[in-house]
Amino acid sequence: MDTFQNIMTVMGPYYTAAVRWVFVLLAIFILVKSIKSLLQAKNPSEIWAYIGGPDGSSTPLKHWENVIGRASSADIVVNLNSISRNHGTLVRDARGTWRYNDLHSKNGSYINGVKVKKTMPLRPGDVLTLGGANFSLIPVSLQEKQQNIQKRKRKSRPVSPWTSLIALTVFQVLTVVQFKVAYGDDCPPSIPTSIFGLCAIMWVYFLFMRSLRRIAFEMETIAFFLSTLSLAATAVHTGNTMKQLICIILGVVLFFLLCWFLRDLNRSKEVRMLILGVGVVLLLATLLFGTTHYGAKNWIEIGGMSIQPAELVKISFIIAGAATLDELYEKGNLTIFMIFSGFCMGCLALMSDFGGAAIFFVTFLVIAFLRSGDFSKLILIVGAVALAGMLVLTLKPHVRQRFATWGHVWDDPMGTGYQQTRAMSAAASGGLPGVGAGKGWFHTTAASDTDLVFSLLAEEWGLIIAILAVLCIVTLGVFAVRSIIAGRSAYYSIAACAATSLFIFQTILNVFGALDLLPFTGVTFPFVSSGGTSMIVSWGLLAFLKAADTRQNASFAVRLDDKKEGGLAS
Repeated sequence: MDTFQNIMTVMGPYYTAAVRWVFVLLAIFILVKSIKSLLQAKNPSEIWAYIGGPDGSSTPLKHWENVIGRASSADIVVNLNSISRNHGTLVRDARGTWRYNDLHSKNGSYINGVKVKKTMPLRPGDVLTLGGANFSLIPVSLQEKQQNIQKRKRKSRPVSPWTSLIALTVFQVLTVVQFKVAYGDDCPPSIPTSIFGLCAIMWVYFLFMRSLRRIAFEMETIAFFLSTLSLAATAVHTGNTMKQLICIILGVVLFFLLCWFLRDLNRSKEVRMLILGVGVVLLLATLLFGTTHYGAKNWIEIGGMSIQPAELVKISFIIAGAATLDELYEKGNLTIFMIFSGFCMGCLALMSDFGGAAIFFVTFLVIAFLRSGDFSKLILIVGAVALAGMLVLTLKPHVRQRFATWGHVWDDPMGTGYQQTRAMSAAASGGLPGVGAGKGWFHTTAASDTDLVFSLLAEEWGLIIAILAVLCIVTLGVFAVRSIIAGRSAYYSIAACAATSLFIFQTILNVFGALDLLPFTGVTFPFVSSGGTSMIVSWGLLAFLKAADTRQNASFAVRLDDKKEGGLAS
C-alpha cells in the first residue's frame, strides 16, 4: 500500500497535468454529441386525420389540437362569413378519439344536428355543422399511417447513446482517480462510492429504458454529466457526496414518475388544482415555520435536514400555468393562474427570496405570452413589477446592499465584495483546462459549491467545461422552442418552454451574479450546484422537456403505438 501511495505521490502531478485535457476532450465529445443530436433533431409533422369541407375539399389535421375558424391564425381556415374567427376546437387524445368544443361562436356548432354545448366526440361519418356549413372527419388509412411512422423513423432518429455513455463512464472513473491523487490517504471513501454509485444508477436507467424500446437519451446524458460535476463540486467543499447522490437518485425517480404522469393529459388536468393547492401549502408553511439563511426565509428544518419548499413549488407553478388549447380560451383558467402567480411571488418577496421571485416572474411572463400572445399586457405587467421592485429596494436593507455592491465589488474586496472578488479570481486562475479536481483553493469560500459553483467549475475543471455546462442548459431551451412546431398539445409546449426558461434564467442569475455582471441573488445552477431540493427539482423539471419530445421512440412520457400499426411513438 505504501508503494502504491509513493507511486501516486510521484506520478500524481503528471497525471493531473495530463488528465485535465483528457477531461476536456471527453466533455467535448459527450456534450457536443448530445447537443448536436438535440439541435439536429427533426420532429416531422404527421397527418392524424382530415376534415372534409362543404366544397368537397379535405384539410389535413397535423396536430392533436386544432382551431377551426375564419381567422388566418386558425389551424383550419374556413372563409365563410357565417363562421366565427375562432369557431371551435378539434382535439385528439392519446387513444385516438377526436372531440369538438365550441368557442362561444355566433352561429353555434352541431354534431349530427345536436347543438354542441360542451365537448362532444366527433367520429368518422358524423356531420359537423358550423355556421350552416357541413364538415366531416375523415380518418387516415392504415397505409398512410404506416407511411407517416416510417417518415418519422427516418427523420427523427437520434444518434446512438452508447459511445457517449461509455465516455461519461470513463470521465467518472478518471474523476475518482483524480480525487485519489489530489487527496491521497485523506480521500474519503464517500467520494468514489458516490461517483461509482451515480455511474451504476446511470447504466441501470439506460438499460431499463432500452428494455422499454426507448432510444433517445440526450437530455438524460446531459443531466448525468452535470450531476457528475455536482458530486465533484460537493466533494471539494463539504465532502457530503452521499447525501448529494441520494438527492440525485430521488431526482431521477421524480423524473420517471413525472414522465409517467404526463403521459395522460387528462390525468394532468384533473389533478392540477390539487397540485396547485400543495404549492400554496408549501409556501404558507415556509412563511410560518421557515428559518432564515443569508437573509432569506426560505428553508424548513425537518429532523436535522433542510429543504427549500419554494423549489418544489416550481413544478406546481408550471403544471398550473400549462394549458391545453381548449383552456387557452377559458378566462377562468387564466384568472386562477394569475392569482396563483401573484401569491407565489408575494410569498417569495415576504421571505426576502428575490432571486426566486425573479425566476418565478420570468417564468410567468413566458407562460403568459404563450397563453395569450399579447405583448402589450406583458409590458404593463413588467412596468408594475418594476415599480414594486423599486419599493422593495427601499424596504429590504440586504437587498438594497446587494444592488449597491453590484458592479463595485472591487471597491471593498475584503467586505461586501469578498465572495465575488474571490469567485472572479478563481475563475480566471483555472485557465482552459483548470487546475484539476481537488487542487483548487476556492472551495474554502462560503457557497462555492452552490451560488458560486460556476467559478469553482472554471477553477478546477477549466473554462471550457464551465462554458459547456452553461451551453447544455441553453441547448435544452433551443430544443424546447423547436419542439413547439410538432407539439401535440399546447399543454406540453407551454410546460416545456416554461421549464427551460426557468432553467436558463436561473443559470444566468447564477453565472452572471458570481461574475458581478448581475446583482448577486444566491440562486443555484441547475443540476450542478450542491443542494438536495435544487437537484431533485432540476430532474423533475426535465420531465416537462422530455414530454415535449415527439421523436420516434424518444420519450417515455409518450406512449408507444400498437406494433401492428408499425409504429412505436404516438
